[in-house]
Formats: sequence, structure tokens, C-alpha cells
Amino acid sequence: MKSLAKFIITVIVIIAIFAIIGRLFFFDIGKTANYTMVPNVIPGDIFIFRTIGLLGKGDIAVCRNPDDPSTLVIGRIVGVPGDSFKLANNHFHFGKRIVQHQYTNPAIYFDKSTEEHIKYVVRVAEEKLGGVLYSVAFMDTSRGRDYQQTVIPEHYFFLMGDNRNMAYDSRNYGLVPIDSCLGEAVFLLWAAETNGDLKQSARTFSWIH
Repeated sequence: MKSLAKFIITVIVIIAIFAIIGRLFFFDIGKTANYTMVPNVIPGDIFIFRTIGLLGKGDIAVCRNPDDPSTLVIGRIVGVPGDSFKLANNHFHFGKRIVQHQYTNPAIYFDKSTEEHIKYVVRVAEEKLGGVLYSVAFMDTSRGRDYQQTVIPEHYFFLMGDNRNMAYDSRNYGLVPIDSCLGEAVFLLWAAETNGDLKQSARTFSWIH
């Protein structure tokens, strides 16, 4: 018990040091509040995001919520200015180009937002966008939350959650002004907990893709 308490205190001290140093070297710390980015980031995860440099397609952006600028949202940039974009049958369409994904082994995790702790077995796929290879979770592969064809205007991003059919993203709050984005999530400083196949020990101190 003492060793566990010592470990927790050590982690808290490390996070505090990162928070102080990070602000000096253009990094900041965020905490995930929902299931939007499962399986890559889960609720309670504490991550580092860089606050300098350009954001591009495939990056995980931290932005102010267009519906409530006092709160932040996190999502993957899938549409950039000038893109002719739509989502249909769980696939991104950029004009005539369709982004394909390759299904991998199913994964298990638990929805702990209620007392029931509902167990989910989800399909997981690998997808590549903007040169970034990442994993996507599909709660239901038979249908998707489609988005009609649109041309992304100048100065805006379209954000999508990796938890493709259960994410809170631009399908809810609309396009995100680029100047409202604070940075890119790059490093998982502390994994909230083990959740099914998402192991805390394997995820803590790891790069986010």
C-alpha cells in the first residue's frame, strides 16, 4: 500500500513538473472528458499537447468548443480548407478518393459512465490520413453517422472522433475555426486506468497516434 501511495505521489509530482516546464517550452496539459477518441485516448487520460507549429490532416487537435468556447474539444483533423469532404458508410470521401481502412482484431472496453459498467466488444480498424496511421473504433459497422458532402471553407477544420459512431465531434458542433485550436495532442502522460484491452501500463508515457 505504501509503495502504491509513493508511486501515485511521484506521478503527481511529475505531472506538476511537466505542467510548469511545458508552459515555458510551448506545451500544455489536457485531460480527456469523454469517449470521443477511443481507442487512442479514453476518459480521464492526461495528455500533453504542443501549442506551437501548424496543425494538419491526421493530427489530433485540441480546440475550443464552437458551442461553448469555455470548454475544449479533442478530435482528429479530417477536413482542411479546400477539401470536398463527406462521410458515408464509415468511410471518408475526398471528391472521388475514398479512404479505406483495414479491420484488425475486435477489442473489449467498458462504458463506465453509468453504474452498469456496460461491456462493449468493438471492431477496430487501422486507417491512414495525412500520413498518420491510427486506430479507429466502430461500435456498429452496419451503419454510420454520415455527413453530407461539403467543401471546407477557409480558416476552418472538420474534426472527427476515432470512436467513429459514438463521438462528439464536428457532426455535433459544426466546423471548428482554426484560430480556436490550441494545439496537437502528442503524448499520453498518464493513462486513466485499465479498460478492457486498453492497458494502463502499456499506455502511460506513450506517444498518441
